[in-house]
Amino acid sequence: MLDTIGQYEEHFNKQTFRITFKTRDFQIVLLKKDLTKDQQEFSVLLDGLVQTLIKRDGKWHFAHGEDNDLAEDIWRQIALRYRL
Repeated sequence: MLDTIGQYEEHFNKQTFRITFKTRDFQIVLLKKDLTKDQQEFSVLLDGLVQTLIKRDGKWHFAHGEDNDLAEDIWRQIALRYRL
């Protein structure tokens, strides 16, 4: 955990996204500045853990994990905020 915090320390002062998914609250910090609509992969800090989201067949998925609906909701929140 300390390695993660040290590696992404500059991102802790950024605005945090909050999302409620299946009655559970999540905090998300975008780790990439120049995100575009055509992005195929990006990383977020999700509740203290770095997660990579990958776009496959027009839908967003976690690189490691099964909850694709959460990945879609994270992208939707980011896309609304940055008007992508």
